[in-house]
Amino acid sequence: MSAREHEALRARAAAAVTAVARRLADPAAADHPTPEVSPFRAASLSDGAPGIALLHAELGAAAGGDPAHRDAALRWVRRAAALTALAGKTPAPGPQGLYGPLAALSFALHRTADGPAAHSAARSHLREQVAELASTRAAREERRLTEHPDPSSAPGSGSGFTTFTAYDVISGQSGLGAHLLELGRPAEAALVRVLRALVGLSRPVRTHDRGLPGWWVALDGASYQPVAPARGHANLGMAHGMPGPLALLAIAWREGVRVPGQRAAVTDLAQWLLARRCADAAGPWWPGQLSLGPAQPEPGRPSWCYGTPGIARALQLAGLALEVPQWQEAGVEALRAALARADLDGPARAGGTAEAGLCHGLAGLLQITWRAARDSGDPELAERVTQLAARLLELLDEDEPFGFAAAPGERPPEEHPGGFLTGAAGAALALDTFARDAEPATRWDRALLLA
Repeated sequence: MSAREHEALRARAAAAVTAVARRLADPAAADHPTPEVSPFRAASLSDGAPGIALLHAELGAAAGGDPAHRDAALRWVRRAAALTALAGKTPAPGPQGLYGPLAALSFALHRTADGPAAHSAARSHLREQVAELASTRAAREERRLTEHPDPSSAPGSGSGFTTFTAYDVISGQSGLGAHLLELGRPAEAALVRVLRALVGLSRPVRTHDRGLPGWWVALDGASYQPVAPARGHANLGMAHGMPGPLALLAIAWREGVRVPGQRAAVTDLAQWLLARRCADAAGPWWPGQLSLGPAQPEPGRPSWCYGTPGIARALQLAGLALEVPQWQEAGVEALRAALARADLDGPARAGGTAEAGLCHGLAGLLQITWRAARDSGDPELAERVTQLAARLLELLDEDEPFGFAAAPGERPPEEHPGGFLTGAAGAALALDTFARDAEPATRWDRALLLA
């Protein structure tokens, strides 16, 4: 692609971002299209008001940002606050993590331009609540590690093993820790407790004379329903697996927040990943999970949530943190291989999906690849960034309410088609990164633990 064509593509991306943001400007017109959706889900970062606020916050904070976007961000934050209050009055359908209403509201408010003086008090109040939630969970995990060094000895099948809420990005401590890391000294004590607990989780456990990873969960790998520990799994996805803690430990190290054992934990987790690489003609890859049953026979689709791209970025971050070039190179090599399998020169697709979103679509691949290319200077990845942006733009559809079509198949009713994780807001944020070719002003992709 020539320089002129590249600039034209960036202009198209910028226009697409503007079009999506315009459709998502008014909460009254763009609120969740499913009336029966729970307040918890409507206030979540994945599908609710806080995630849409992130789009406007970024567009308002970036160089030359329009004040109208800052106003829109505040409207969505107010909508999120109202929904969060409503969600607090009803039983939560799932655990509170970064993507739950409380932390999601804090994450979004932290990125909005200064509004009324009351926002300072709100930020402080939310920070205290998020810190308390994370500290309580960390203490619970520390007790588990102390009381059940052999998890199988705990009463109740699987009760001695860890859970996703103890460590993952979506519902657990890695996501909360990512937000605590940006909240400064008032949140530092809670962050330190989170990091200590994750360091403990990095150590293998022994059960029935068998060694298992410390993050082994007694859950079925497909349904996530409780099973006997031997039928559980070690999750390798960025959303629910070990790469999330690895990324947080690495990012915290780079930002100067360190606890005893953190360097060793990053080293152990990175080397564990490297020892479990598979390979095909395109290059290295990782399965989405490991169990005691048959191994995954081939790579899954490339994505942020599960699959090689998210793992590759976590490994690259570990190499950057501890200044280990081999880990950085291994992450870049694996990402190049994943994108080669995706056939970006063919129709608009990525490993069999034509989805636009951040979680398991093209936008997530675009943001990962932009970050990895920027940190590595790898020319092949830089070229892939352009290809991914072009493919994502092919999915833009003016007839869709928020600009991007739903993924093939039926969209679950709780997923907002304009939302952050699987919808148009997230796709627009990734396109905005490409269009500006600059570090996101609000570092919104901290929610994905990409930076």
